[in-house]
Amino acid sequence: MITGIKSPLAAMLSRMSFSSTSADSSRMVKDLAVPAAANSSTQVTFGSQTESIATTYNLSPKKISATATDQVSDVIQSLMQNAQENDSISGFSGLGSALLNNLKDNRADFTQAIAGSDLGAYSTRKSAVSLSITTQSGTTVRLSLARQNDGIAVSVKTEGGELTDAEAEAIGELGKAFQSALDGLGGETPKLEIGDLTKFDSTLLKSVDLKTDVRQSDNSTQSLNFYADDTKRYVAYQDLDFSLKLTSDLSTLTGGSLLEQEMALKAYDKQFDQARIDGHGDRNQMDMLKSAFHALNTTQPTTTPTLPDTTVVRVGANAKPQFGGLNDFSLSLTQAEKSINPSRMGEKVSFSYQASQTTSETEESDGSRSLKQTTQNRLSASWYQPLDPSIPLSLGTTKASQNYVYHTLERDEVNSTTMNFDNKGVLASIKNESQLNKLETMKKYVMGVLEDKSETPEKYKRESFMDLLGNK
Repeated sequence: MITGIKSPLAAMLSRMSFSSTSADSSRMVKDLAVPAAANSSTQVTFGSQTESIATTYNLSPKKISATATDQVSDVIQSLMQNAQENDSISGFSGLGSALLNNLKDNRADFTQAIAGSDLGAYSTRKSAVSLSITTQSGTTVRLSLARQNDGIAVSVKTEGGELTDAEAEAIGELGKAFQSALDGLGGETPKLEIGDLTKFDSTLLKSVDLKTDVRQSDNSTQSLNFYADDTKRYVAYQDLDFSLKLTSDLSTLTGGSLLEQEMALKAYDKQFDQARIDGHGDRNQMDMLKSAFHALNTTQPTTTPTLPDTTVVRVGANAKPQFGGLNDFSLSLTQAEKSINPSRMGEKVSFSYQASQTTSETEESDGSRSLKQTTQNRLSASWYQPLDPSIPLSLGTTKASQNYVYHTLERDEVNSTTMNFDNKGVLASIKNESQLNKLETMKKYVMGVLEDKSETPEKYKRESFMDLLGNK
């Protein structure tokens, strides 16, 4: 269970008494193995590594401009000119939105380019955008935009059948969401504005797949990989400062009502902010993770589950016992490591955070069931602190610059709740388990000499059990 979430089930549990056993947090518990956060997000690749981006970069503006003169559109030509002159990924936003809206009146495949020779100066900065939208009927629209040394090219292709008027309208409605996503990426402080891309009309559209990449010469400096359908959502983002990956599993139907989702998201916001504070992480980076986390984990449930104010909790209408809150998810945020002390290059400034929720169900031969939900989070960080807060760090090669405290923090937490239902669907017992494995280290240097070193470990395992039918 997630501490602080007052869903109907959590509120009900708070009114019940548990028999419990726990280890004092100040006492070491031997042989405690706390597993790292289960991270299906690691299976998601960055946009720069995808075949879609590689294919988009293969668009040759010079070849296209020589063969597609009959497709020239003055409006598209003007937007392409603006995009070529704007080396930010956001320069594509108006162009991409216009191409999607163009499908309402023109369903034909479309290819157009402006060669670099028409624009004068060449640039070593490249960018590519690939957007694929698949309808429920199986038709896929692929939009590709590429800006390279030899110019700019755009392509719109439809595969698997013709779009209906309603499908073209639904795709065109995504134009503003597409524009917001690119504008967010191209800002001075990048943002992940992907929430509206998840709000497509699922009666007409099956999936939305957006990939972007920005390169300096051949080195990727920013990339995005976003995908959403009715069973899963994921996003992977990377720039020169950090990377993040998130997944949300919509197939398990573990999410609660909109109110329960909102309460769970607020609780996780606090958890993420606390991790940032504890590990001295970057606020903007964590804000991007929270924004993406909200986008991927805000869904429209088909029903709003309610629980009676009693200890008798039955399985839901879909014959599955459910937790309130969010669908299963995984996430990771990793800050690029930096060595900022030339006198001790082995010391790094770092921040890495992972979290996940997994839900599993088992059924016995007699018809009884168990539902287990496990949340895990892991924090690994290291940072510097000046001896005198009024004097900023100025680490160098002189002894006078080596006055600081160097911190490291490793923390793993696992919490699980198991609900056991009898063969009539009545909640019979609940078991809670929590584990912590934490180690903080501190090294204090004065004029380059190690004057103090400490390690502060904390380790525990706690369990609580409640038999709801034992007295009946």
